[in-house]
Amino acid sequence: MEKCAGVFAFVLVMGLVAPSEAHSPPGELYFAVQFPDNAVPTIDGNISEWDIVPPTPYTITNNRLFASDANVNVAGRGEIDPGDMNIRHLIGWNNSDNKLYFMTEVFDNVHNTDRTNPSQFWQDDALEVEINPDATPTTEQNLEGQPINNISYKFAVPPVDGQYQFLRPLTNLPWLVDGSQWLDFGWSYEGEEFGESTYYYELAITPILSMPRDEATALSGLEAFDLEENGIIHVTVNVGDFDEPCSECGCASYQGFWSMSAEPGCCSGNADLVLAELDPQLVAAVGTAVEEVSWGQIKAGSVE
Repeated sequence: MEKCAGVFAFVLVMGLVAPSEAHSPPGELYFAVQFPDNAVPTIDGNISEWDIVPPTPYTITNNRLFASDANVNVAGRGEIDPGDMNIRHLIGWNNSDNKLYFMTEVFDNVHNTDRTNPSQFWQDDALEVEINPDATPTTEQNLEGQPINNISYKFAVPPVDGQYQFLRPLTNLPWLVDGSQWLDFGWSYEGEEFGESTYYYELAITPILSMPRDEATALSGLEAFDLEENGIIHVTVNVGDFDEPCSECGCASYQGFWSMSAEPGCCSGNADLVLAELDPQLVAAVGTAVEEVSWGQIKAGSVE
């Protein structure tokens, strides 16, 4: 979202209640599943590798999302018409590669990609991910004259004239692109490409704690963030929905803008995300999957 305001919020699960001063809103958390080294998803738009993730407490669906801007639409938390848009998010992390992983599945009755200016992603259906690793309040993010500590990663597919990935607040960093050590993006869809369809998005990000505002020195002055088990960072995932084409798009042009956050304003990471410990259910599922593959190979004669 570029012309309008966005938003964020958090969810209480697993019976974990934190001190009221530690989280916003108090007591509400999201959880990132920890992937073992042998189960890290491949970022290719095929989300089958996420099937090993237990639904609770990691799955984020319509009932936990907010309408982020009253100028777009006025709706209570979870009041999304699933016939118009149905959303599922999962977030993961891995300690060895120090990456965050994102999976988003979006059913949409109309997938809109018809912007005339390839760079104006906010005129089309888009996925927007906000990361603030030091978990600072929105009012302390990207302060004037200070290093950047919240980065916005935005994607609108299919590409238009080859353009599908966009950054904020810096917009032209040739090293922070799909396929680099800092970012991988994959997508696919089922159904009508520009009609009723389900789009699948996968994303891997090496979190950046801070970097200079100057594009020429951003990489040399960059400080990566070290993900740690049970740590809490700020993350928000937003989905923008357009059902009608527009060339001079404003807030009223959106069908909806759905966010993990209840906090008004676009765009910042402000939902509390816990980097979970290894989940025994997932570890067991990984072992079962390995056994099934091995037995299948044996039956096929590919393993001696």
